Amino acid sequence: MTTARQDDAQAAETQDDLSPSGAELLGLLQSEETFEQTLQRVAELACSTIPGCSTGSVTLWREGEPYTVVSTDDLAQEVDDAQYETMEGPCLDASRYGETYVSTDLAHDARWPVFASLATRKGIRSSLSLPLAVKGSPIGALNLYSHEPRGFDGAVDVGRLIAGQAGVTIANADLYRASRALADQLQEAMQSRAVIEQAKGVLMAEQRCGPEEAFVLLRQASQRENVKLRDIAQRIVDGQASRKR
Repeated sequence: MTTARQDDAQAAETQDDLSPSGAELLGLLQSEETFEQTLQRVAELACSTIPGCSTGSVTLWREGEPYTVVSTDDLAQEVDDAQYETMEGPCLDASRYGETYVSTDLAHDARWPVFASLATRKGIRSSLSLPLAVKGSPIGALNLYSHEPRGFDGAVDVGRLIAGQAGVTIANADLYRASRALADQLQEAMQSRAVIEQAKGVLMAEQRCGPEEAFVLLRQASQRENVKLRDIAQRIVDGQASRKR
């Protein structure tokens, strides 16, 4: 008979065996891969780290609809699709409510009867679905599936660690996209300003007017033709360039 202290020590040893190394998780943070490639590695890391995991995927939402952004194989995609088609299942609940859902045996799980029946027909007996959150709000789920009942016993904490990394990846990708969009907008504004200044110079030379009057002429042409000011300016600049040839 083992003591409680021995049980705790064995549980801690098992947890250490399951835990992904800090180097692996740090590598995900520092990776120069694309958003999808990094999430693919997150799913693969979860499957390789947790012995009971047979397949895995990542679910996100787009325009109110769930979709699988990456999966380790076709089976994971099929199990996800079964949830999207029935609109019930652990990955949907995890991504909606920000809670972790474990099913020790889908063959006897009454929470998602239609999905559970479809999943067991595909040979999936247990699942672990962990929410992915950005700024505390759930935006998706890390979905792990096993061919064996109780495939995720003792693996929830490890799954949460990996899911937390996936959330960081998604947050970084959102920040990058927002920064890139702002940079593109600023670049476009600078280019527009340069073209408008060139067009003003052309009008000042042709109309023998000052910069303010030249800008008024541009604005009037824009309003009259219902064309953007930058496009009017570009037309004037291009016209002068063609006349010089």
